[in-house]
Amino acid sequence: MPIIRFPVLVLALCAGLRAHAAAHDYRLDTTHTQIMASASHLGFSHPGGRLRVKSGWFRFDPDDWSTARVEATIDAGSIDFGDAVWNDKLRSREFLDVAHYPTVRFVSERVEKTGDKTGVAHGKLTLLGITRPLDLVITLNRVAVHAYSLQWTAGFHASAQLDRSDFRMTRYLPDVGDAVAIRIEAEGIRDAGAQKSAAIANPASADDMRKP
Repeated sequence: MPIIRFPVLVLALCAGLRAHAAAHDYRLDTTHTQIMASASHLGFSHPGGRLRVKSGWFRFDPDDWSTARVEATIDAGSIDFGDAVWNDKLRSREFLDVAHYPTVRFVSERVEKTGDKTGVAHGKLTLLGITRPLDLVITLNRVAVHAYSLQWTAGFHASAQLDRSDFRMTRYLPDVGDAVAIRIEAEGIRDAGAQKSAAIANPASADDMRKP
């Protein structure tokens, strides 16, 4: 049995730690990444629904959040508030107008660390062809090797709020609230080709990115 000398073992361990701490790209796991949105309904309740992430990726180093990036493309037509009639209305021109704007897109510009496991992703949201600033308040849940897939996985919780009127979505104001609360649960799988795969899956289109 070969003898591993102590200095060699230390160097190997340090190399492993550096590899773990470096910035890596992650492909969004669209099964375990969920977006929830809710707004006031005449002040009686704040019903919510889900949207599906079409594709996306992020870059993350637990020791240096300044290198982080995130891009995500959301399928606007996937919105589901649990009622077929209401879903059709939300997909219509009165709200998301998915026939003309099938996707919603978020691209970060910088990520600021605010605590041991918290930060803010300052970026821009493109919705209904209009781009506005949006900040995602982020909490790191865990970075580890997945117990079943044996792949490096990173998980986050995020929240944000936007005014739908900023995107010319003014139908039924103020009965249906202007402020929309967003909650996100996201998982990413380490993948060196994540950015390229996302670009292939969702090339920037004139329909999605055009200005008003």
